[in-house]
Amino acid sequence: MTTPTPDQARETYQRPAGGSVPRPPRTLVTRERLHSALDLGVQAPLTLLIAPAGTGKTVLLADWVARRRRSGEAVTWVPGQAPGSLGQTIQEAVGADLPSPPDPIVVDDAHLLPAATVADLSQVLKKSPHAVRLVLATRYDLPLPVPELELRGMALTLRSGDLRFNDAEAAALVQAHADKATPEDIQLFQQQTAGWAAALVLAARTLAATGAAVWPVVNQRPVLDVLLGESLSTLDDRVHAMLLSTFAATAMTAPLAVMLSGEADAGAMLADLAGNGLLVTAYADGTAGEPLYQYHPLLVELLRRRAAGSSDDARIVVAAHRRSALYYENRGDGGSALRSALGADDPDLVARILLAHGPEILAAGDLDLVTAGFEALPDGYLAARPHVIGVRGLLRRASGDVAGAMMDAASADDLAGTTEGRPLTPDDDALAADAVLLRLWESRYGWYDVQTAIGRARSLLTLDPADGDGRRGAVLAPERLAWLLIELAAAETWADELDAALSHLDEALVTARMVGHTRLVAGGLAHRAVVQYVRGQVQSAAQSAQAALDVVGERGLPLEYAVRVHVVMGFAAVSQLDLDSAWQWHKLVVATDVADSDTVVTALRAVLRSVLLVEDGRLDEALTELTSDPAAAGRLPSFLSRDLALLRFRLAVLVGDQPGVEAQLRELDRTGNTTEAELARAILSINRGDLPATVAMIDQQLSRPDLYLPLASSAASFRTVLLARMGDVPAADASLVDTLNRVAPQRILHALIPAGGEPAFLDQLRRHLASPNPHPFAAIALDKLSGYRDASSESGGMTLLARTRPDAHASPPHRLDAVVNGARIRLTAREADVLEQLALGSSYTEIAQALYITENTVKTHLMSLYRKLGVEKRSAALRVARTVGLI
Repeated sequence: MTTPTPDQARETYQRPAGGSVPRPPRTLVTRERLHSALDLGVQAPLTLLIAPAGTGKTVLLADWVARRRRSGEAVTWVPGQAPGSLGQTIQEAVGADLPSPPDPIVVDDAHLLPAATVADLSQVLKKSPHAVRLVLATRYDLPLPVPELELRGMALTLRSGDLRFNDAEAAALVQAHADKATPEDIQLFQQQTAGWAAALVLAARTLAATGAAVWPVVNQRPVLDVLLGESLSTLDDRVHAMLLSTFAATAMTAPLAVMLSGEADAGAMLADLAGNGLLVTAYADGTAGEPLYQYHPLLVELLRRRAAGSSDDARIVVAAHRRSALYYENRGDGGSALRSALGADDPDLVARILLAHGPEILAAGDLDLVTAGFEALPDGYLAARPHVIGVRGLLRRASGDVAGAMMDAASADDLAGTTEGRPLTPDDDALAADAVLLRLWESRYGWYDVQTAIGRARSLLTLDPADGDGRRGAVLAPERLAWLLIELAAAETWADELDAALSHLDEALVTARMVGHTRLVAGGLAHRAVVQYVRGQVQSAAQSAQAALDVVGERGLPLEYAVRVHVVMGFAAVSQLDLDSAWQWHKLVVATDVADSDTVVTALRAVLRSVLLVEDGRLDEALTELTSDPAAAGRLPSFLSRDLALLRFRLAVLVGDQPGVEAQLRELDRTGNTTEAELARAILSINRGDLPATVAMIDQQLSRPDLYLPLASSAASFRTVLLARMGDVPAADASLVDTLNRVAPQRILHALIPAGGEPAFLDQLRRHLASPNPHPFAAIALDKLSGYRDASSESGGMTLLARTRPDAHASPPHRLDAVVNGARIRLTAREADVLEQLALGSSYTEIAQALYITENTVKTHLMSLYRKLGVEKRSAALRVARTVGLI
């Protein structure tokens, strides 16, 4: 048989017993009357055993379950402190085609169940009681619908009076522990304990050890204190020391007990205590067969009091904590090491673990544990051991204490600079890494120069030897290294170094996965999702974002990671034209405090909202949202400038703002996005009316390899519509396939919106689907585009394709009369002409040219028109005019 290591044992006792039924003690007394009551109770949905600790609930249920299983009847055992999938199991039972009656589920220590689980149980018992057979052992009443069920004969409750040992059961229990007990002894015990199981056991064991049936007199310490103390006093000193060394653990195994106590026979001692029923319960492990032991709360409380009241016992406990801390420190388990060190009364040990493992623990989200570590250090300790000041800065950063974190960053930086001229130690490496971590964080908010921070990080890691000083690279723990790489990649993203950022994120993910640090894995994935998105790899980004959620779940993501995941998932939903889901993701983005995100995320959030407003037809709101760039220290990264300029360009086109169009083209040039600017100019050349020339210009630009994929996909669809207008069917069909090839890998359907609003484009997709060898993505594109509602056009927006459609300027008969806000209005013929041109998206200059009037006359007609419609803006005028049927 393979014996589990203390680490494996620790992982197991975090989920005590895991569904295993406790092993019965050798002194077991089977209580047939209560077995019969339980057999009767499980014919109904709910059976409750409600009684204090020490009344024998667990032993009774374990014996009853073992008997049922021997007879082939299935029973599930669930420990209350580790309910696992209990809630899911219960929910699945509701409405399922289950046997009648369903198998019983026994929940021991049900008072430890999470409140949410108890609420779920309550709902099931109210709505579908016949779907379950629950047996709950608890120390107090739970908020369950017990009275309603009892009135309907669907619940049975056994309380302390029912669980008390009767005379026959008491005699059997006492003689099992003290075979020389006389009837008089048993009668005394039964009278004094009133059938209380724990007191009977302890009294019998005291009798067996001392030969005298002595009972505490009135007004002495509580009965169980005396009896348990007397029983412990009969134990071997080694057993006593072993219990003091191990009682703080949630559950125990033999290897873990050996490690904590230093006693080679600790496993045999535990087995003997469990077999004798001395408030130690053994559970069978589900895998290797190694038993798990749990100490009764009464035993734990007495041992705690002894450790507090006796310096000798306290030294035993402290020594156990120290052994545990050193063991887990050597095993690389920083969290367990620090928890143990907090009880070892050794500030140097606490500080050493904080320095070595503090970032690992913080990255795992256990801020309280690191805080407790710093609180355990004496006043002035950091002055003598200042290397941990970087860890304190990281703690302050994670806790939201920005000012404190910045002060510690500066102090850590100054201290790290004093290592010149002497050999570096691991403590120096840790301090230097923490200082750089903090500086990288500051650089994303403009509080520190980003290029300086990036250079220092690369030099520390020897990733950029040209910038180094010839000293060796730092030797860092994997968790610290992974966190540093993630922060470096975040700074590189802000600095427009996307290839380097992706490379370092991949390295961070490998490192974090190697040590199984799920939160760092999630952080690397969340940052990678952002980089992939800004490169146009929308669905790859969504996959990374979803993977981050899958690793730790929605609630396990720190805010700075969660906001990245949410914004990327929002863009992915927009890309697939799932606007309802996109708005839901946007709500989660908005719910995240801006302080928990940097300028990159803030800008992406503004872009996401603006895109959704445009798709909702709320053009004025979108224009307001994009009035200014997000606040940033220094210029925005080129990819953010690109996204903002392209979105403003689209809005300017929709509302016919030619100066705005030109301004955004200049902005693209200014920010280094000249390729995108040239492609946009090629698309705009359609206004000249020379379709072949426009197609040729678009073709020339699409041949470039470095195009932003969403814009390139949109341009390809634009070209497809123009070729169809020119009557070049083979070229249009080839262009359609090229468009689908660009769109399909990342499912960038949103890029097809301008073309998707053209009936000719949808007709071409339908014809293509009827061809012998259609593109695999054509059916999806047609389905999504056909069901898409272009709200922006309903609000007065007009795409270039719509504005230049051959029939776009055909004048329908004007309607001059309408009712607006309950009042009848009548437009003049010229006002109707102006309104028609307005609906085409024309600018003031274009309206004047089309109607052969001056721009001032156009403005005069518009003022009259706005007054009659009761509005102040173009988009509102078009919205009202459409509503009342004027256009």
